[in-house]
Amino acid sequence: MGIAEVFEFIEKNNIRWINLAFFGVDGKQYNTTMPARELSEDTFRKGVHNADLTEVYGWAEQGELLLMPDPDTFGRVPWETATARLLCRVVGAKDREGFLKDSRGVSKRVEVTHKAMGFDRLETSGEIEFYVFDAITVDKVAPERGANVLIDARESPWNPSPLWTKDNKGFVDQPYDSLYTARAQSSEVLEDNFNYSIVTHSHGKAVSSHQRMVMQKYPLTTAADAMTTLKYVVKNLAMIANTSATFMPYPVTGETGNGLKIHQSLWKVDDNVMFDPKDEDKQLSQYARYYIGGLLEHANALSVFTNPSTNSYRKLIIDPRYVAWSTKSEYALVYVNTSIRNEKHRKHITFTGADASVNPYLAYSAIAAAGLDGIRNKMEPGDPVEADLKGMKARERRDYGVGYMATNLIEAVESFESDNKFLKGMFPAELIGEYIDRKLEEYKENETKPTAYEFTKYFNV
Repeated sequence: MGIAEVFEFIEKNNIRWINLAFFGVDGKQYNTTMPARELSEDTFRKGVHNADLTEVYGWAEQGELLLMPDPDTFGRVPWETATARLLCRVVGAKDREGFLKDSRGVSKRVEVTHKAMGFDRLETSGEIEFYVFDAITVDKVAPERGANVLIDARESPWNPSPLWTKDNKGFVDQPYDSLYTARAQSSEVLEDNFNYSIVTHSHGKAVSSHQRMVMQKYPLTTAADAMTTLKYVVKNLAMIANTSATFMPYPVTGETGNGLKIHQSLWKVDDNVMFDPKDEDKQLSQYARYYIGGLLEHANALSVFTNPSTNSYRKLIIDPRYVAWSTKSEYALVYVNTSIRNEKHRKHITFTGADASVNPYLAYSAIAAAGLDGIRNKMEPGDPVEADLKGMKARERRDYGVGYMATNLIEAVESFESDNKFLKGMFPAELIGEYIDRKLEEYKENETKPTAYEFTKYFNV
């Protein structure tokens, strides 16, 4: 949407309030609101001072910070009175240069990089999972007492209704898919109010009110905007319905948790350079093979962005991914669909190892940077592994040359510290330093708290 269209919409729909949304290093969305009457063309050109952004980012070497609204992200907030939303870049007031800790700015830098390499678009989409709980209670008053969490989900196996059993997993139909209407409503709000489309939605593969939604493909930054907007819409609509949506990777013991599959393809004008019809087997180009090679080469370093929480690694234990590529096993870190043939617009590679807790601006960008590094340095991925990766013995995986992803957050950080040159010029050192410091602090906080399991297992030693 252009600037003129923004003002036309505001006048036609009697919009009175503009929410200016921006993102922290961890991907958390922040918001400040201004009257629509104060919005002008200068707001889009010069930015707006509407909040003390040091409260979010801390000390800024660039000095005073401004919010620079992006008119392409304008959308009405249908659950609020006369309110619209704009996503913003964060810039320095003196020179209007992008703030180095603004994660949305990272995806913009990656787009500059792939264009410098001769590619016009890096199309990306996300296939995300989440839970919707009817109630969740966490003891935050006295956490020293030990873990105390109670989950109430209408579809959980412990629900007293005979409708809900452990067999109600992926793609179940109504009435067992009791949240169909909620997903449909979220999809309609995304499309009708924010101009982001859902390709498909369904019950998730886990039992306890698990959901799955697949976004339409968009250029890199727009794809990340779409994913953050999906989370924003789902959480707010759930709250209005007196329920709680969570994108936490592993909230329910024994279930597979909330994954995020990331689909990417590279384009030169109208040509998908990952598609090669001359490759009769996989219809996969050499560009695509190098891209895959980059993802495998930097797999463990990527983990710090694609599996960014201590909870992420609990999910990876029960729903593992292996450092390999495959056209048959979705337990491979990189999966290539070969059943769809002779359709260049649908050819892509899928990074299967991320989870729903990611900051999409950083995760999408890091994956893209690794793939582009593979192209730049002609990294061959070797042959695909077409065997049952999850069912293999460890020795069999070694024979195939299949590696393991990082097994905890500190391992991911250590891998990243020894392998991060592929992000040079795209991820500012200031953002990386802040991000890694936060990850180390999260790991320390998690490791210094005994769990309910540890009390059960070790109390009587």
